[in-house]
Amino acid sequence: MLNPNPKITNPKMSRSLMWTLLPLGLLLSLSGCYRYKNQILFQGLKDTTYAASMQQPKPIIQRGDQLSIMVYGLDDKTTAYFNAPMGGGQGGNMQMMQGGQGGGILGYLVNEEGTIEFPKLGTMQVLGYTHEQLRDTLQARLTPWIKDPIVNVRMLNFRVTFMTTTHAQTVFIMNQKTNILQFLGMVGGIQWTDRKDNVLIIRQIDSVRQVIHVDFTKKDVLNSPVYYLQPNDIVYVEPNKLKFVESNVAVISLVTSITSTLSILVLFINSLSK
Repeated sequence: MLNPNPKITNPKMSRSLMWTLLPLGLLLSLSGCYRYKNQILFQGLKDTTYAASMQQPKPIIQRGDQLSIMVYGLDDKTTAYFNAPMGGGQGGNMQMMQGGQGGGILGYLVNEEGTIEFPKLGTMQVLGYTHEQLRDTLQARLTPWIKDPIVNVRMLNFRVTFMTTTHAQTVFIMNQKTNILQFLGMVGGIQWTDRKDNVLIIRQIDSVRQVIHVDFTKKDVLNSPVYYLQPNDIVYVEPNKLKFVESNVAVISLVTSITSTLSILVLFINSLSK
């Protein structure tokens, strides 16, 4: 008696089916690598009151810094000499830079030797000073010319660089107590196709370079040592695997097209074998 349901074994058809399902499996595995949970920031935060640390590491003056130094006192004529835009012995390192608003701003450029040229005081070593230390030093050394001087020191080129696989930009920070969340707001945030659990902060202070990983999906990011930004920080956001798929749309479209063609071919072969 003949078997009414004979099994048809066709090695070529089996291989075709395998190559049809393989790209589909690859696409499903890549798309499944990025879970919904990985989109949620600050996981574990509750409605309560947290003790927020307002202590920010004090920026250290480094080579290439552009410093605004303003001198104040009771005698406007005397202080005007120290605040003169282009004169008074400021030498060659009173430089013009373009600020964030497009206007020209004068500042003292810290050269490769770590010094600036200041009126009356001449060459001053400022490398490694905090702004407060330089302020106190200037106030003490200016007393022969100004009674009870007040000095204000501010960095003009406080900049942070943001990098992803698709673009990079450098932002000049006007508010020098800017935290990393505010900075991400300036650059458009982290995209959903980028990793939020392994953001890299590269920080260099003089000859020491630090690399710190930050997980924005955890509440601990609010207590991170890099929560407050420092001059010349680099924020690098890694892509997830889905980003690879997105950036290769043409390849995926081709794979999909081939897959569809093979699927139709397999169905056609099956229909002929019945």
